[in-house]
Amino acid sequence: MITSEDFSHKNQWDVALNIHELNETGSQEFKSAKYLSSVLKSRGFKVTEKYAGIPTAFRAEKAVGQGGPTIAFLAEYDALPGIGHACGHNLIAASALFSAIKSAEKVHNARIVVIGTPDEEGSGEYSGSKILMANRGFFDDVDIVLGSHPGDSWDVGRQSLAVQDFEVTFTGTASHEAADPDKGRSALDAAILTYTGVNMMRQHVRRDLNVVIHGIIKEGGTASNVTPEKAVLVYGIRSSDIKYHGELVRRFSKIAEGCASATDTSCKIREIGPLFTTTKINPALSNFIRDRLVGRGAKCPSLEETFSKQPGGSTDFANISQIKPALELDFQIADEGTPWHSHVSLEAAKSIKAKKALDLVIEVLSDTAKKFAEDESFREKIRHDFLTNSLS
Repeated sequence: MITSEDFSHKNQWDVALNIHELNETGSQEFKSAKYLSSVLKSRGFKVTEKYAGIPTAFRAEKAVGQGGPTIAFLAEYDALPGIGHACGHNLIAASALFSAIKSAEKVHNARIVVIGTPDEEGSGEYSGSKILMANRGFFDDVDIVLGSHPGDSWDVGRQSLAVQDFEVTFTGTASHEAADPDKGRSALDAAILTYTGVNMMRQHVRRDLNVVIHGIIKEGGTASNVTPEKAVLVYGIRSSDIKYHGELVRRFSKIAEGCASATDTSCKIREIGPLFTTTKINPALSNFIRDRLVGRGAKCPSLEETFSKQPGGSTDFANISQIKPALELDFQIADEGTPWHSHVSLEAAKSIKAKKALDLVIEVLSDTAKKFAEDESFREKIRHDFLTNSLS
């Protein structure tokens, strides 16, 4: 917990365990943000709190030498509702802080930045905060963005799925189900029809574009003898192709609207949070980091092998990769096949295996920052790949 103690002696594992214990969900990470800011201040970073107008965001920076590129590390620190840090964002926070701290010790001329980006999991008001920041120009002065994410394998070019979440609210007419059934119009019927229609849609989508559609009936009535006048569905629609994702959304909307019409109800479709896009891969950056990982004993597949894997998740980090050279390093803290967002991954996020992996990630990312700061040809290769690469 946060006290008036001296934070300068805190190491990466202290930070990882403390954030794991704080266990704050998206847009509510007040103690976590204050704690992380305090650690950075103790290491000589200038910290701006409530960055970009987001209460639990921050930006910390330290200028080293004269001039040089701006290198940003992104911290996440939101926990999952109901289960805690089962996605390992406590490790992402520790990685970002100490990769930056280490980088500031290694480089000669650069500006080292940590940006605290809340609510990656999309559970609060500032869901997808990286996108909110990017859309308002808060990454404009950054030359490269580095991040990390724990999982069940090492990877340097994993693709992500575009995703948009929706809330669909149906409005009908309440009535007594026995005395006046003819006067009722069931919002729940509309919701069930939509749920069934979307299930049918799943058969008729492109398999090569990794379509994933998942949803729940959030609300469906209050009493069995009253026609439900309100029903709510929540859906997520994903694809590895951003253009096709738009087509899926169009079809989804038509299903909901058609089912409302069929049941003589009305519907309102609302986007929940911003659109998370697909990841733009930077081969020069990915291959450099992979070589450093393999050289230190990590079993990290080639970029081509990683990119050929079926993508399984979504992140707002992907949106940053579309506007700046960026890489989110996946690091292994659990056995392959471990289910994520589970009690197993929750324990893995504070395991000895995670501690060792975290140390390696910090060394490799800070080496990458040093290389980028001091090698103009390396910077040019990364810029070239960002402008020309079609792996996205």
